[in-house]
Amino acid sequence: MEQQEEENQIKTMKQQEEETQIKKRRQSSSVSSSFPHDLISEILLRLPLKTVGRFRCVSKLWSSVTTDRYFINSFVTRPQSKSPRLLLCFRRANKVFAFSIPQDHPKEAYSVSSQPVDRLHMTTYHKNGVFSPRKSVQGLICFPRRAKTLIWNPTTRHISTIHKPEKSWKDRTVFLGYDPIGCKHKLVSMPWDKTSDECRVLTLGSDQESWRMVKTNHNHRPSTNYISYECINGVLYYHACIGEDENVLMSFDVRSEKFHAIKPQWNNSFGLLTRYKGKLACATVSYPDSCLIVWTLKDPEKHYWSPINFPGAPLHPYAPRLKTNFRLTGITDAGEFVYVPYEFRQSFYVMYYDPKRKSIHVVEFKGIADDEFRLKHGLGNRRLSTIFTVPNHIESLVSL
Repeated sequence: MEQQEEENQIKTMKQQEEETQIKKRRQSSSVSSSFPHDLISEILLRLPLKTVGRFRCVSKLWSSVTTDRYFINSFVTRPQSKSPRLLLCFRRANKVFAFSIPQDHPKEAYSVSSQPVDRLHMTTYHKNGVFSPRKSVQGLICFPRRAKTLIWNPTTRHISTIHKPEKSWKDRTVFLGYDPIGCKHKLVSMPWDKTSDECRVLTLGSDQESWRMVKTNHNHRPSTNYISYECINGVLYYHACIGEDENVLMSFDVRSEKFHAIKPQWNNSFGLLTRYKGKLACATVSYPDSCLIVWTLKDPEKHYWSPINFPGAPLHPYAPRLKTNFRLTGITDAGEFVYVPYEFRQSFYVMYYDPKRKSIHVVEFKGIADDEFRLKHGLGNRRLSTIFTVPNHIESLVSL
């Protein structure tokens, strides 16, 4: 009898404890649900982006707050979210490895970055698919393929698949643009092997997601010799050819979906499209003096470009100490030229040229493809080549 009574007492105590825990959870849930959405949003806006991404799994309420378009747009406008980063990408079989490193740098000539290197893995890429990340547009990168286009957000590590429009061209190129007023990304698809006066446009994330036919006003084709593009302040720019041999720069207003042709003012038609002090720029080389010239677009309507000579800027720099060749990949907001290596082993170096001081700084970023990383992913000890770098990447929570 005594044993039975003791067991009953223990059972009763456990039931009371369970009831107490249930009441506490209900009270906690009630308090949480009583928080105004605006307050939750303000709290989350002060947290790091990665933390916000993890908090999406806390509850349906937090998920709805952090996926709201207003919240995402507010997150991007924070000062700490505007710091551009440099993405380093390479592929092995069906695995894509991406590293995010700060684009700003310390001033010492040779120094180790004190900021961490973020490793971003995308392992669902088809091993036979073309892999050529070219541009980050408001946090998103597109990979055009023959039958579909992949839209990748390196920050959230989410990939969206967009199928090509019906009755479209077999060989085509795809550009990604962004409308800062409507806060919308758009895809522009057009043939690259022939001239055409039309393209297909798709607004991403809209309720009525379908490709539309848009007239380009100019019978042209994107240049296959140097496919690069920029999207600045809601305008997409890319190299193109009108007719047989007239080289121009085409502009596409992402919001109005209107095209315009801009004539270059330099002899050699192609160059690296980039941005310089917030404006479209094209970096070219003058011959025979082999001087780097940056042409800045001052007035698109009058086709007026302003050239700036940088006689001290290296064209194809080689660092003897590192035994590494570098190539120009872009210009920072501070006006410094960014050079990245063609290949590397474990440490990744970024070279900066400061035109004001006429000085070069090389920054070493460790932790990229180190011994542990190589062993885990079977990369061996050989140099990693076919490196793609995407400058001016802005972290974003945009999800399609």
